[in-house]
This record gives sequence, C-alpha cells and structure tokens, in this order.
Amino acid sequence: MEQKSKFDKVMGAWDILVIAFGAMIGWGWVINSGDWITTAGFMGSIIAMLIGGVMVFFVGLTYAELTSAMPQCGGEHVFSYRAMGPTGSFICTWMIILGYVATSAFEATALPTVITYLFPDFNQVYLYSIAGKDIYLTTIILGVGVAILITIINIKGAKTAAMLQTILTAIIAIAGILLVVGSAVNGDGSNITGQMWESSTGSTLGSVFKVACMTPFLFIGFDVIPQAAEEITVPYKKIGKIMLLSIFLAVAWYLLIIFAVCYIMPQSAIVQEMSSQNGLVSVQAIEIAFHSPLMGKVLIIGGLCGIITSWNSFLMGGSRALYSMGESLMIPKVFGKLGKNKTPEAAIILCGIACCIAPFFGRGVLVWLVDAASFGCVIAYMFVSISFCILRKRKPDMERPYKVKAGKFVGVMAVAMAGFMTLLYIIPASFSAALIWQEWVVVGTWLVLGVFFYFYSKRKYGAEFGRDIFIVDEDKSDVTENEASHIAAINKKYEGKHFVVTVGCEYGSGGPEIAKMVADYFGIEYYNRDLVDKVVEQIGVDKGLVEEADTKIGVRYGFDTSYGVRYANLSNRVIDAQFQTIHDFAEKSSCVIVGRSSDYILRDRNDVLNVFLYAPEEDEIAAVMKEKGINERKAREEWESVEKAQHARHEYITGKKRGDRHTRDILLNSSLLGWRQTADFIIDLVERKYAISDDEVRKEA
Repeated sequence: MEQKSKFDKVMGAWDILVIAFGAMIGWGWVINSGDWITTAGFMGSIIAMLIGGVMVFFVGLTYAELTSAMPQCGGEHVFSYRAMGPTGSFICTWMIILGYVATSAFEATALPTVITYLFPDFNQVYLYSIAGKDIYLTTIILGVGVAILITIINIKGAKTAAMLQTILTAIIAIAGILLVVGSAVNGDGSNITGQMWESSTGSTLGSVFKVACMTPFLFIGFDVIPQAAEEITVPYKKIGKIMLLSIFLAVAWYLLIIFAVCYIMPQSAIVQEMSSQNGLVSVQAIEIAFHSPLMGKVLIIGGLCGIITSWNSFLMGGSRALYSMGESLMIPKVFGKLGKNKTPEAAIILCGIACCIAPFFGRGVLVWLVDAASFGCVIAYMFVSISFCILRKRKPDMERPYKVKAGKFVGVMAVAMAGFMTLLYIIPASFSAALIWQEWVVVGTWLVLGVFFYFYSKRKYGAEFGRDIFIVDEDKSDVTENEASHIAAINKKYEGKHFVVTVGCEYGSGGPEIAKMVADYFGIEYYNRDLVDKVVEQIGVDKGLVEEADTKIGVRYGFDTSYGVRYANLSNRVIDAQFQTIHDFAEKSSCVIVGRSSDYILRDRNDVLNVFLYAPEEDEIAAVMKEKGINERKAREEWESVEKAQHARHEYITGKKRGDRHTRDILLNSSLLGWRQTADFIIDLVERKYAISDDEVRKEA
C-alpha cells in the first residue's frame, strides 16, 4: 500500500544526534560505574564496554544501511516486514516496544530516587512497600506529574521533544566533562594500577562478561533514529552516519567515565562508597576531584537530566513503533493515526499511561521489568540483523544510499553477537545475565499479550492484517549517479524546450503514479493535487475551505473569474488561487500536473499535452482496495463518492465532462498496458512531440 508520509519533516542532523546520544548516556553512568569497576576492575570494565560497543556497532551498521534504504516510521517493523513478512515483523516490533515502554516506565521511578539524593527529606507520607522498596506519596506525585509533562511535550511534536533533548544533553555533557577533566588534573595513575582486574564471579573472564551483559541496556537509544525516520530532514545517506556517530560517542563516553573514576579514586575508596547507602561512585569521584561536595550535586543534576533524555527518547521510539503496528493493522488501528500536531497521539498517550502507573509499583519491581526490556531489545537487534542478511541476498538491487562495505561479514557478525547476547540472558551461568523467574514472568506476560493481539487483529482485520505500508517520498534528495546522468542527458536533449503534461484521471486508474513516472523520466517538476493545495494554503487560503470546495456538490456557480471560468460563491477564493497556482507552475518550468482541471486552465498555451487516464470500474475499485487497505464494499463507496465529486467539480468549472475527448489530446485505458507501460507510452508521445533534432543539438552545443 503506497502512500505519502503523514509526518512533518522537522528534525535536523543535530536533533537526531542528541536524541540518540542523550538516550544512550542517560543515568547509568552516575549510578552503575561502581558496579562495573568492583565487578571487573578498570581493564575488565574497559574490555566489557568495548565488547558491548563492538556488538552494538555491528548491529548499528545494519540499522544504518536499512534506515537509508527504508526511511520509514517504525524502523525495525519495516525492516523485518520486508525480510520476514508480517509474523516476523510482529515479533520483532513487539519485543522492541517492550524495551522502549518498560525503560520509559522505569525512568518514572528513577526520577524520584535521584531527587532524594538532592533532597534527603523528599520522601514523605509512607503508603506501602513492594519488593522491599518503600512507596511514598511524594514519589508517586512527582513521577506521575513528570510523566504527564513529557507525554504532553511529545504530543506537541517531535521538534519540541528534540529541543528539550538538546538542552538536557548539553547539561549532561557539561557534568560528565567536568568529572573527566577534574579527575585528569588531580588523579593518580597508581589508582588505576591498583585495580586493573577483579573477579567477583570466580574468574576474570567471567567478570568481564558479567559487565558486558549490562551494556545492551546502556546502548539502547541509537535505534530511536529509524523509528522517527519520516520526521527527519537529513539526506538518507547521512542518517546512517549520524547513527554510527552516536554509537561511537556513547562508547567513548562510558570509557572516559570509567577512566575518570578509577584515576581519581583508589580501590579502597570505591569499595567504601559502594558499601554506603547511596553507592554513587561517580558522584564521590567528582567531589574528590574538585574538593567540593557541591560538585556532587552538579553531577546528580546531570544524571537527573539523563533520566529525562532517556525517558523522552524511548517514549518517542515506543510510540512510533506502536504507530507502525497500528498502521499495518497488527494492533487496533486507533494507534496508527496521527493527531493535529502530526504525532501518534494514541500511541504516545498509551506509553504515557504506562509511565504514570509505574511509580505506584516502585523501583524494586521495575528493575525486573528493565532486565526483561533489555532482553527484548537484543531479540529485536537479532531480528534486524537477520533481516539485513536476508535483504542483501533477496534484494541485492535495492537502493541503499548508505551501503555497508563487506556486507556479508557485517551481517554475520551482527547476527552472531546479538545471538550471543541473547543466549547470555537465557542460559544461567556465572558470567551471564540470565533472567530470574520474576523477569521471565514479565517476558511471558508480554508474549501472551502479543499472542492475543496477533490473533485478535488477524480475526478483526482479516486479509488486511499486516498490510504493507510503503511510503513514497516525493522530495527525494538522494539521487544515484546513474539517475543523475540520466537527468543530465534528458536536460541536454530538451534544452531550450518548455513543455507541460497535464494528467486527468479517474480515481483508481493510477493517474498520479503514472504521472510521477513520466516526471521522473524527464527530470522535471511533478505537481499532484496535494501539492497544488499546499501552495494554495501558503498563499493564505484556509485548508478547510479547500476541502469543502472539493466535496461540495450541487452548488450553483455564478461568478466569472479573470480566466472566464464560473465558480461557486462559497469557493471562489479557492478556485481562483488554484488557477493562479497552476499558471505559475506551468510558467516556471517544464512539469507534469495531475488533476485540478489543469487541461482547461492551460488551454490557451501551445506547449501543453493533455492526457486523460481511465480504467474498467472493477480495476479501479481493486486499486482503491489495495491503496487504502479496505474491503470491496468500502472501496466501492469511496470510489463512487470521489468520482461523483470530481466529475461535478470539473463540470462546474469547465462546463464539460471530465473525460471529454475534445479537451484532451489522448485518452488511455491504464489497464490495457499496465501503469508502467502506460507511462512509457506517454513518454514516447512527449519525445515525439517535443524532441529536438540532432542538428539542433549540435548547433546548440
């Protein structure tokens, strides 16, 4: 099912970099650095981070290529669908949603915990205890309040969320850089040599793997970029590079934090801090580096911002993944709709509700949920890596603006490393991060819920379940070398010639698609009805009035325009603006214009070829069914409604029937040859009518 993107492209390169990087550095570097170092030592922690970084980097390479090839909302959902079909896509997307939503919910409980470090008396009005953790009224109010705020920010639009991310990521970066610089100036290399290795799990290798198992949770975040691909203005090739850059920066960040802590604090000091109530080794490190407890507060504020950045990114990623499933009718279709701000409101609200519920359960329970979420993410990473390998084999000619070198090796390594990480969560061992029974309950419950939605949606939507949504990008900025050469040759051949092709069409005959093929071949502008209306809006005509002018049937037209056309009193401004817009398009450059009675509007020009496309009624209705993903009855109702409105509109404006042969140069049945060959037929006709002779080409050269 082809359609144009419904999202607004509002995020630039910096926006998506801070969204990914801010999600990955988060709050873990503040609270977990002591755990890493006491488990594996300085060198062991460094090696563990590099193991995790290498795994994520190989997976990131597959994401980079697939995102540039399929820059569509949903990321993993789209990649796995193209490679594995609806069932594989459902599993992959369902697991990544577990990761996003659970992590977002966890942040709602982590935030009050951080506040208690800044304000020790914050916990007030004890309510109850769950999993050994006390729940207070103040923590619930704070968690729910911030959850509502972040939900509202995301509903307002991706750009608003990106602006928040930029500010908070800058604060995190300042806090982290202060820690590293302070430690580098006042630290001592002997502190590192005294804690090179630890083996808390019985062996040095086991300790390294134990820390390595923590890294998938740390590096979740780069994959938010493909989730929001339709909202990004960056060229596709550059998106992949930014994604890889975010991974590199995150790995470098964690390595620097480990170095800073070990360089400023001896082993004994780290062990002592870990045995204290807070156990915030990074906070203690910056206090020692600057000889000031105040700097510890600064670092905690940085960590506080890290919670918000992770929360913000994962809410964005989770809502987009839910939207993609809703749009494909794998879950209730309400989640596949956008609100007035061009954001998936229902999906965002659902994620927000999960975040509002989380503070009532406390951090003890949510730790189980986050471990299960990490497992869900590595499962999704493995599915994406497998999809990369499948598509490299099945679709070698797929356009890949960012194409990974040594693709087979990268694919195999990504699958192997993601698979290895998955096994570490499943198989109990001294060095693994195998899930405990409570976490298996979380995973099992999520899987049961997924099975329910899978069969519920299959039953409710029937053949429409798992429909393929393919986004057609009309503003394609990445042009291959062959395409550029072709366009250059066309421009050379038709240099000095100005021509316009108008394409009138019946609904479902493939008019817009065929017209786009013609425009792409000649390398000229393409204007469909939506683009005409967009320009009309820009010159100050209300969108609602444009829509009303299209759907109003039976209105009496009694006013003459400067073009000699009669139009309705209600819609006179709309019609006049559309006339002027189409004249401007035709005057500016060679182009193809679809609909809007453009053949009549440009009737006085001698450089226009007027084409009308139609097809048998059943073929047109079948095309509507495929495009809209609806059944035959609904498709027929829509077809009849659209046809009636378009016929009435054209007749009122022109005084003639839409398919009148006297106003067209050629009428074509698009089902006779098929859309592609119909486009080729029109192309041949244009070449015959407007081609410059070889003598003229040589003379101009």
